[in-house]
Amino acid sequence: MSRGIGKRHVLAALMLAPMLAAAQAGPGGYPQRTVRVIVPAATGSLTDPVARVIAEDMGRRTGQSWVVDNRPGAGGIIGTDATAKAAPDGYTLMLTANNFIITPALYRSVPYKVPGDFTMIGMVGRGDNLLVASAASGIRNIADLVARAKASPTPLNYTSPLLGSAAHLTVELFKRNAGINLSHVAYKDSGQGTTDTLTGVIPVNVMGISTALPHIRTGKLVPLAWTGTQRAAELPDVPTFVEAGFKDVHMGLWFALVGPARMPADQVAWLNAQLNASLASPQVIERLKGYRIDPLPGSVVDLTSVVGRELPQYLKLAADTGLKLD
Repeated sequence: MSRGIGKRHVLAALMLAPMLAAAQAGPGGYPQRTVRVIVPAATGSLTDPVARVIAEDMGRRTGQSWVVDNRPGAGGIIGTDATAKAAPDGYTLMLTANNFIITPALYRSVPYKVPGDFTMIGMVGRGDNLLVASAASGIRNIADLVARAKASPTPLNYTSPLLGSAAHLTVELFKRNAGINLSHVAYKDSGQGTTDTLTGVIPVNVMGISTALPHIRTGKLVPLAWTGTQRAAELPDVPTFVEAGFKDVHMGLWFALVGPARMPADQVAWLNAQLNASLASPQVIERLKGYRIDPLPGSVVDLTSVVGRELPQYLKLAADTGLKLD
């Protein structure tokens, strides 16, 4: 009997060992309480499930809960500003898409500075968007869309998951290249924009492929063009924008983890290491791939370089398209 109990204790210890090994304390025992991860977008956005995948795994690794806090509104400004104003103690972070650097280029005024008011922690992943039409619109391909827009006496409406996002700017680039007039309709909740596209209220939308695919399969949405450099494996018959004749229209999206400025350097380095370990996890890779997101581990310097390189590009795009938001 004592040997049986001993075996059970050994088995329990063996089962617990990976869990204990996974929960690693950072500098000064960080984190010692719940970490809040702000998502500057609604639950219907692609950023939300990406954040939840990362938060769940990081919570397991660090031994504390990581809780997603959706703060949508004003093209991501509300949540991003809340992050900038948070204490730099590592207990408020933000998982954001690249609208983080697009928004300051498009809006006439934002209450924070990028990158100055933030600490770069690490890249999370990259993806692309899909331009779709409501089946009720009668638009069957991108040539149909161009012809319809040119023939319409008023601008055709379209929507995107977030005002000032890569998806939004993609369509602005497309309409400039195509010489057509489309009017963006902003929704506070991107889920409502999807619903209105499915019912035909909004004829055109640009969204993540994981959101679009179920509705494409039921025939409610028609795929028109893909923002990637290569066709999506799930939709091999759908051209990229470049293949469709719009060579300047390629704008993917990326996701990153950042925090408020002046976070301790040793804490940032530790968080980056834990994030990279998470992105190397087969479970996390599989879940992100389910959202058509390719994990993109890297250093703090990598993310800093991307922000430094792309922000001027978005500023130029905003100037070239004449798109300015209030």
